[in-house]
Amino acid sequence: MNCNILKTGDTVVLTRSLAVRGSSLNARMGTVVKNIRVVEDNAEQIEGKIDGQLIVILTKYLRKQA
Repeated sequence: MNCNILKTGDTVVLTRSLAVRGSSLNARMGTVVKNIRVVEDNAEQIEGKIDGQLIVILTKYLRKQA
């Protein structure tokens, strides 16, 4: 997360390609995820939509877009 505090509504960028479990979706490095939602009970996860599909992403694979 590069020491940036993420808030609901932020825009983030994937720092590595990720295979999404339970789906054929492969989220590529550099993919922009807009309007994220921070998971209430887990500070290491956010929810966001990629290609119209809502997924949970670990914050260690993200950076906040400037």
